[in-house]
Amino acid sequence: MKNLAKLIATLGILLLLLAVTPAMSQNLPAPSVPSTPPDTTFNVIRQSGTCPRNIKLWTLIGKYAGNSVFTVIADTNTIASSARLVKSDKKLAEFIAPLKSNFADCVGEAISEDVDERTFYTFRFQNKNVIFRVQLQPDTPGNPSEIVYKNLVLSRPAVRWIGVE
Repeated sequence: MKNLAKLIATLGILLLLLAVTPAMSQNLPAPSVPSTPPDTTFNVIRQSGTCPRNIKLWTLIGKYAGNSVFTVIADTNTIASSARLVKSDKKLAEFIAPLKSNFADCVGEAISEDVDERTFYTFRFQNKNVIFRVQLQPDTPGNPSEIVYKNLVLSRPAVRWIGVE
């Protein structure tokens, strides 16, 4: 009986997420690069080559229709050319950008130190490229989430996702 109650609660939350997501993604304006400096810094762990010391991103958190809305914009323009989306689904967005010549031989990574219950950010440096990845954690009954925007903002990777509360 307890399992049935959990299943019903989980299905209810997921149905709410499915109902709210399309409306939210259509009504929210596309993100833009803030006029302030990026607020999150990732230290690059170099394996070989010449790598940047760190890479930064903007993290924007807001509310819309009673849900949390999270937007991240990676500041890859300081180290790479224009990015492009190479992989995506409701829980994943992955972008690749060619590294500028002074970092083209970099092999390394930068990973979010604070892995929260919702998301995980990684930057990989390899094969003359930087790969930026946003990976949402699997849904739980109390914490469903879904990526609703994945595109470029001024040649930078931008991802928006929502979490139902």
